[in-house]
Amino acid sequence: MSEQPVLFSEKACGNGKKIAIATLNAEKALNSLSLEMVDMISAQTAQWEADDSIVCILLDSAGDRAFAAGGDIRMLYESMVECGENYNAYATDFFSREYVLNHRLHNFPKPIIAWGNGFVMGGGMGL
Repeated sequence: MSEQPVLFSEKACGNGKKIAIATLNAEKALNSLSLEMVDMISAQTAQWEADDSIVCILLDSAGDRAFAAGGDIRMLYESMVECGENYNAYATDFFSREYVLNHRLHNFPKPIIAWGNGFVMGGGMGL
């Protein structure tokens, strides 16, 4: 499978319409959401929202163990250690952009189906 942390595809479903698919692809990290993944999903869902041929979005994940085990705590921890008591831009960016994505998906004008197999925690619940 590709090394991209999120895979995007579309499946034809008749009359020129398509189902959009976003697959979380960080199986070794239990599909924990990184800032890169949040940004990728945000950008792609904006494109799908504007595409009249897309009728719905399916969110799924690679592997059987987890849909998404929350945010990427390892990256957050590493950013905290690196910053010490100083301002942590990574953590601020991660949480603000993740919550913007959650809001966007909650208010998305097309149906979204999240196939939450395995662990679904934190950021995975937001999706």
